[in-house]
Amino acid sequence: MSAIQDLEFKKTDDVIVDGSTWAAIWHMSWPLLINMLTISVASFADVYVAGQLGSDSQAAIGIGGQVWFLMVLFAVALSAGTTALVSRYWGAREYDTAIEACRQSLIFALFFGIVSTALGLFCGPALFKLFGATPAVQKIGWEFLKCDLLSQTPFTILWVVNAIFRAKGNARVPMLLWGVMVVLIIALDVILCLGPLHLGVAGIGLAWTFASVIGLALGLFILRRSDVGECLNFKLFREHGISKEWMIKIFNIGFPACIQDLAWVGGNFLLFLIFAQTLDPTGCQAAWAISFRIEEMVAGMPIYALSMAAATIIGQNLGAQKPERATKAGWQIAAVGSGYNLLIGILLMVFALPISEHMSTAANVVDYSAKYFIICGLSEPFLAAWMILFGAMQGAGYTKWPMWVSSFCMTVVRLPLAWYFTIYLHWGPSGTWFAMAVTTVAVGTLAAWRFKSGVWYKQPI
Repeated sequence: MSAIQDLEFKKTDDVIVDGSTWAAIWHMSWPLLINMLTISVASFADVYVAGQLGSDSQAAIGIGGQVWFLMVLFAVALSAGTTALVSRYWGAREYDTAIEACRQSLIFALFFGIVSTALGLFCGPALFKLFGATPAVQKIGWEFLKCDLLSQTPFTILWVVNAIFRAKGNARVPMLLWGVMVVLIIALDVILCLGPLHLGVAGIGLAWTFASVIGLALGLFILRRSDVGECLNFKLFREHGISKEWMIKIFNIGFPACIQDLAWVGGNFLLFLIFAQTLDPTGCQAAWAISFRIEEMVAGMPIYALSMAAATIIGQNLGAQKPERATKAGWQIAAVGSGYNLLIGILLMVFALPISEHMSTAANVVDYSAKYFIICGLSEPFLAAWMILFGAMQGAGYTKWPMWVSSFCMTVVRLPLAWYFTIYLHWGPSGTWFAMAVTTVAVGTLAAWRFKSGVWYKQPI
């Protein structure tokens, strides 16, 4: 058996729709957990390297990283449509239809990536000014962002390639691809930013761009030799072209997921307007960059891995006409994730000060970051329920209700609360942290209620 065939792991595909649901969860989760942890390490390396250049650089990475993250979330939202469609047809053993779903998703990803890159480059400079960054942070942030956004198109296509593998039950190829990329990112962060070239934060952006191009090339090579390799047949690309019917299917699932993510990241952007009204805007921005990245690394990325596992398991079981098994697996994954995040939340609260002191030497930034970990640590189990159960519903193609709930809570509820506590009551950044914790608890509770209703698995695709 060749290395590519071994990575395909065809013999175990049936574990997702037959046998123990715990076996299915383990089969999908462990490679995705390693995958997300490696991404978190790369994210941590970015913040750490930027920290060697000062709090202005950390603040710039915080804002610029959110702009890039917004663009990437567009790709993630697109992949929600890919996951739902490919997993459903793969679970139903309609392989030719699944391959066509792969082909159309890749075409859409190419155009989507080009448009989102152009949009980011056009809007990027104005966003730094809009969200209250100081002139120094604006200058440094744009140096980072204009290099980082070049990775957007390859990342969009790569994310869809990974979604294809995950949707058919193979999480090991995405793990391999991200492992290679993270090694490159960390090495290039040091070499380009701090090393002989001394490119500053621009080196961090270039590191991600170089890694994304190499990762995409490797991903397409493996995909071409897989059992859905026909989706890369250029002759069929020319013959079939872009299908309006498929684009509508992908759009109907992916667009609500995109709006949901846009509300989340857009809400994060607007928090910078609130920070700008405090007595120490740069300190608040730097603390946000540190705290968010740490939380993302230890409590976000592992849970997102479970969310992606849930999407595949739910999609394939619904395709196999097993909604009860899909529901059972969703609850089991949510229980595992909530238990894990409960432990992480406790550790963040207990070690809030040492973690913050390790990430910054500025006393004000350390204080703000420690308070973030203490306040938001209480809400971590609800964050897990929110992400996993919404991911499970995305696997069913049920994305409109999560979109409305997320949009309402992240904007209409969270932002006024953050302003009221931070500015009106003069709580400083602690007011924003408290508003974030309250809305996370609310969304996690609503996600559990909606999943229990069972309406999501009746969603047609």
